[in-house]
Amino acid sequence: MESRTVAVLILVLALGAFGLAYFVVGPGKRRGPKPIGDIPLAMRPYHADEELEKAGLERAMSWGVALTMFMAVFLPVYWMLEPERITDEREKFLERNVALGETEFASACISCHGADAGGGTAPHPDPNIDAPWPAPALNNIVARYTGDPNVVDIRAFMIQTIKQGRPGTPMPTWGAFYGGGMNDQQIEAIVDYLYSIQVDAVPEPEAFRGASGADVFQANCARCHGQDASGAVGPSLLDVFGRFGDDGTPEGRAAAIAAVRFTIENGRIVPTGAPMPAWKDRLTSDAIDRVIEYLTSIQSGA
Repeated sequence: MESRTVAVLILVLALGAFGLAYFVVGPGKRRGPKPIGDIPLAMRPYHADEELEKAGLERAMSWGVALTMFMAVFLPVYWMLEPERITDEREKFLERNVALGETEFASACISCHGADAGGGTAPHPDPNIDAPWPAPALNNIVARYTGDPNVVDIRAFMIQTIKQGRPGTPMPTWGAFYGGGMNDQQIEAIVDYLYSIQVDAVPEPEAFRGASGADVFQANCARCHGQDASGAVGPSLLDVFGRFGDDGTPEGRAAAIAAVRFTIENGRIVPTGAPMPAWKDRLTSDAIDRVIEYLTSIQSGA
């Protein structure tokens, strides 16, 4: 802040010098022809050639020197001040946006994702099912998707999710363009707020150590594939082995299991725009094996 004050003082002095030069050696010293009755300005006598070629020329050259000196001071000072000003304004805007986002989150998102965005539950979209739908944590979404090959821009992914919602789940459409009740500023503010509360902690793979394949599936996969694996945002998994080449032979089943494991570990981009995350760093190999065993048990015709 001290350097900024010095820069402002330098700018003020430069402006003062500029004004002084204007009235001492610049155009302010001579104001041209004096009014002569009702004679139009363009027809009034002007300076004599001798004055134009000497005193007038000297004034013009002095004015050029004064202006050059002013710009030589003004531009560096402006260059010094502007980045700090922009940074300050950006920080103030972000603070306002975070405060607005917190308000919007409280009114629209807390009921499902929790007061601290740590996750919660929502009513199941099927009115005939009483079991709640697991709503994911949003305070670690950056940590969860950092390095995920299927999500290049995490912020854009968050904005898209809020705008378009997740068909087949309790997550509604919020973007006005898609028929929701929020404009772009409100959604951007919510994302800014979520970024301000991000934590690095992601549930450790060991959190599911000893859990059954069905439990691991319900905790991680059901929110997209449905609690009965019949599909929601993601496709149905009731016939996933058949789609991956299981023809009833041991070779076909082994190839299908390998393909399913690869998809679980590395994720994929799906047409709905809701990328399947990579699970290889979030579930142990043993937990993934149990999920595959669970999927094997629920395959059509199993």
